[in-house]
Amino acid sequence: MYVCDVAKTIRLGPLEYASALAVMKREDMEETVLDMAKKLRAYADAVHGPTHARIAAVETRLQKLEDKIDENHKKLREEIREDLLQISAVQIRGSGSQRRRSPARERGYTPRAELWFFLRDCGENMNRWDGKSMAALAQRVRELKEVKTQRGSSTKREAAPVAHSRTARYDDDDMSDPLEGTSKTYAQGKKDNQA
Repeated sequence: MYVCDVAKTIRLGPLEYASALAVMKREDMEETVLDMAKKLRAYADAVHGPTHARIAAVETRLQKLEDKIDENHKKLREEIREDLLQISAVQIRGSGSQRRRSPARERGYTPRAELWFFLRDCGENMNRWDGKSMAALAQRVRELKEVKTQRGSSTKREAAPVAHSRTARYDDDDMSDPLEGTSKTYAQGKKDNQA
């Protein structure tokens, strides 16, 4: 049998085992190489065994997670494929049955704008409708459509003629300001001009 010099083994052996070898060294007794190798294997298993077990456990968990992710991806792909098939089937069936949008909607106008354009096209005085609610606009559109169905003719009317001068619409005795409504300052200014 070979006798192992522990001090020499400590110096020449791997650094990671140096402290373990130093603890194993016994002054009173010389160990054989086989005994020393057994001790080193036992120490390596004690140090690295739990680490290897943890690594193996992590690898197993990681593999399970990868399998679940792959399974979920396959399910998701199938669901998306089915949804796309359903959507395309609805589009094919629904494309002929879709009602045509009005030209105003195609231009991107809102329902309020559609009402506004309808009233304008019917010859309405749009200053009258400025600031009115959408419900009021809709009510007037309904009225105009009813008149159209009763008469059976076009809803377009001729616009009222526009006066060429502002003062032509007002009498000399009229005290109202065409821009502000009734105003005393307007009336006073008019009296000052006459004097």
